Amino acid sequence: MALPSVEALAPLVNLTLAVLFAGTLFMLARLHGRVAAMRGAQAELRGLLRACSDAVDGAERSVTSLRQAAQNLAGDLGRTMDEAESLRVEIDRTCAAASQALERLGPLVREEVASPPPAPPAPTQRTQAGPVERAAMRLFRETIRGL
Repeated sequence: MALPSVEALAPLVNLTLAVLFAGTLFMLARLHGRVAAMRGAQAELRGLLRACSDAVDGAERSVTSLRQAAQNLAGDLGRTMDEAESLRVEIDRTCAAASQALERLGPLVREEVASPPPAPPAPTQRTQAGPVERAAMRLFRETIRGL
């Protein structure tokens, strides 16, 4: 078997190299298009990442501000609860004092209601209070003095 000469294979090698070169050029053109598209997408992605980062920073500031507002409200609520408790204690003391005054005035009120009403005065424009009203007024004055 005889080997073909190198000169006869040269055009075949040149043709093979030309096809490979053309394929390489074609692949480079496609790669260039994809790289250009990727760069465009990269610029868009940078914009999205900046917007996302700004949104995260804003959310972080909002959470910090909400946390501080919640702490302030908790402190205000604590103070309000303390004030409400002191008012409750004061109201309890006042109610106890009023109850004691009512107990002391109970016999006086019963006496006042049981005693006959005085003779009715001459009619005037202003009506006189009855025994129950006078007893209530006396009770009111005694309660105020007791406080």
